[in-house]
Amino acid sequence: MRSYTSTMLGPVNGGPYNNRFMPYPWNPPHAFSNVNEYLDYYRSIFLDFCGEEYVEELFSCFPTETKVYLTHGDLLPHNILVEGSKITGILDWETAGYYPEFWEYCRMHDLGWMTPAWACVLARIFPGPRREKEIKAVSKILCALHHNNMYVG
Repeated sequence: MRSYTSTMLGPVNGGPYNNRFMPYPWNPPHAFSNVNEYLDYYRSIFLDFCGEEYVEELFSCFPTETKVYLTHGDLLPHNILVEGSKITGILDWETAGYYPEFWEYCRMHDLGWMTPAWACVLARIFPGPRREKEIKAVSKILCALHHNNMYVG
């Protein structure tokens, strides 16, 4: 999927994101033209229920100069079908779209799904040091959405 890039951030049909991570009324009204616009939109939503210092600390973890890729959006063990050592299918494409590079990486490192086996898989896919600040920031964002009845997942 990494071979598919875009300058716009949104679903493959070019409209706004519409998924369980950001349900109505917090789903964006349009696709985003760049990563800064994407981050600014979600930053403004968080300012409605979190303090400015916390929001800035949270969103400053993400790079603004990053590529936008076609992303599954929820690529975790429960969505990957395996037979032996071969991947035979990937399920649940409802959150797929064009996202900043860090989104899939952080979602795949979701602390709620981390097991020793999954950690081994991720270490092979993503060699090098873990991007802890980004992982924790996405986890906090999803947790805040859940606790504010925004996240239905």
